[in-house]
Amino acid sequence: MGDEGFAQPWLDFEKEVGQRFLIKGPIEKCNEQFASFGAALMKHLTFPAGDSSVKTEDKEIATGLKIRIYTPPNYAGNKPAVLFYHGGGWAMGDLDGEDYETREVCRDTGLVIISVAYRLAPENPFPAGLNDCVTAYRWAIENSRLLNTVPNEGITFGTSAGGNLALSVALKLIDTGGAESLKGVATIAPVTVSRHDIPENLKARYTSYNENTKKSIDTEEGMKAFQDAYGGDGKDPYVSPLLHPRIKDLPKVYIVWASMDTLRDDSKLFIEAMNEAGVSNRADEYTGYPHWFWGYPSKHLVQLRKDYFSNMKKGFEFILS
Repeated sequence: MGDEGFAQPWLDFEKEVGQRFLIKGPIEKCNEQFASFGAALMKHLTFPAGDSSVKTEDKEIATGLKIRIYTPPNYAGNKPAVLFYHGGGWAMGDLDGEDYETREVCRDTGLVIISVAYRLAPENPFPAGLNDCVTAYRWAIENSRLLNTVPNEGITFGTSAGGNLALSVALKLIDTGGAESLKGVATIAPVTVSRHDIPENLKARYTSYNENTKKSIDTEEGMKAFQDAYGGDGKDPYVSPLLHPRIKDLPKVYIVWASMDTLRDDSKLFIEAMNEAGVSNRADEYTGYPHWFWGYPSKHLVQLRKDYFSNMKKGFEFILS
């Protein structure tokens, strides 16, 4: 394993669990690989229970479309609804996979969060998952009284593939109506462009796949498997939001990226595009860490996770400021 460039706490974590986990595909093996890694982690780490002061309610808002509503303790209302889209390469994940992290963000920000169990690829390729995410956003806006949120105010929020969806939902609303309700986007280590559809003028600066594919869970082979399963045309601006012609119309964006992530340059190039378009944004870089660095309750990563959640709170404060 090449260790150059990694922060020491990450190397200590890898030593603790005895491996560097890399998802390599094919898509039918990805869940199996992820489950194997999870089993290995359980031998070394204790995953804490989520904060029970955060109340949850599961609902089905359309045929087969389930959500989980998170309400922070002592919630008094009068805040926007936050729609959360989980990660997992558009092909993995559910309402439980990021429950702990969602509870943390809900409690720290004091915002109601609606987590969305969107349809997964390859059984449900693009645009099925995106359509579910848009449907859930519109449902939340229409049901502000039920949620005790501010009428006609929402934020999209997602991690990894869910970060892609958070951006794509925002851009879909801009194109099809409803953007006036959108207060901001929080996108964590997102996919912003298909690996094989990077504009010629950006290719020289898109090097993170070559540099980090053997250092981050989202290897080039694994990302190809996920993107092929998700489907759609890589030049479609809802698949590759970096290519969308209306980035300039986005509201405030909070974006997180990691220097050792295969997707590092997805964020860096999107930040450049936002800056050129005049979009107000806040970016947090985690130097020396790979994709999904925030998800592991290791004794070596305690401070990292504290910083991540503290910065997340500040990111939402930026959106609401």
